[in-house]
This record gives sequence, structure tokens and C-alpha cells, in this order.
Amino acid sequence: MDVHLWHQEDVEIVPMDREHIESIARLEQECFSQPWSYDSLREELSNPLAVFRVALLEGQVVGYVGMYHIVDEGNITNIAVSLDHRRQGIGQALMKSLFQYGKDQEMQAIYLEVRASNEGAIAFYEDLHFHVTGRRKGFYSHPREDALLMTHTF
Repeated sequence: MDVHLWHQEDVEIVPMDREHIESIARLEQECFSQPWSYDSLREELSNPLAVFRVALLEGQVVGYVGMYHIVDEGNITNIAVSLDHRRQGIGQALMKSLFQYGKDQEMQAIYLEVRASNEGAIAFYEDLHFHVTGRRKGFYSHPREDALLMTHTF
């Protein structure tokens, strides 16, 4: 693949392609209690609203992020980094690739939901200048939990 959106040492951030789907589906299984299926991920390749980015280390998928671009906003659906590659700046690089996309597309804001109990993720998003702007009662299941709505404005 020739499109490199970010490169640091051996990690590249590239647009999601068909060749990444199987690895992303495995990553979903590793990271989430309700993972996206292979078919759901594959369908995003033909979704005109979907903006998915993949982190590659030596050609292997080590993380990804997905967002829907709706008018002048972005809604992040998921971000995942493999357990073996966390705390190495990969998640931050994935998010910054979406910020660059948002700026290029003249978005006003990007928002996401995060489990209210996920202190590590909340701190991660706050470091990226997201702010809590709401709460969605009972948003998550397995286990049932509220979500915090967090927003990053441009």
C-alpha cells in the first residue's frame, strides 16, 4: 500500500483496506466484550461515511481506529491497539490521523462515547483535548454501563 498517513520508526498509519479486515476482527476479539464481526468491518469499506485508519508494524496490524464523517462532525466508533503494543504512542497517532482528516475536511468537532468506568481511556482522550459533554444512560451492555460523551472541537 502506498498511502502513508503517518510514519514513526516502523509504525505506519494507513487507510483500512480489505487485506486488514481479518487482523482487525481478531483485534476486536482481543479488546472488546462486544466485538465487531469480520462482515461488519468489511461492510465499512463500502460505506461512504466511514473513515478507518490502521496502524501497521512491520506490515502487521497492531491497531485501528474508525470514525463516521457526518456533515461537519466525526463520530469515532472504535479505537483498539493490541495488548502487546499499548503505551507506545500508536493510539495517539491513530487519533491524530483523524484530527488531521477532520481539519482537512473542515469539521467542527469529533465526538465519541467511552465507558464511564474506563479511567485509562478517559485520561487518554483528555490528553488529546476531548472534554466530557454528556452522559448516555445504559449505553453499554455486557456489562451494562453508562457512557460519557466526549468531544474534541477544532
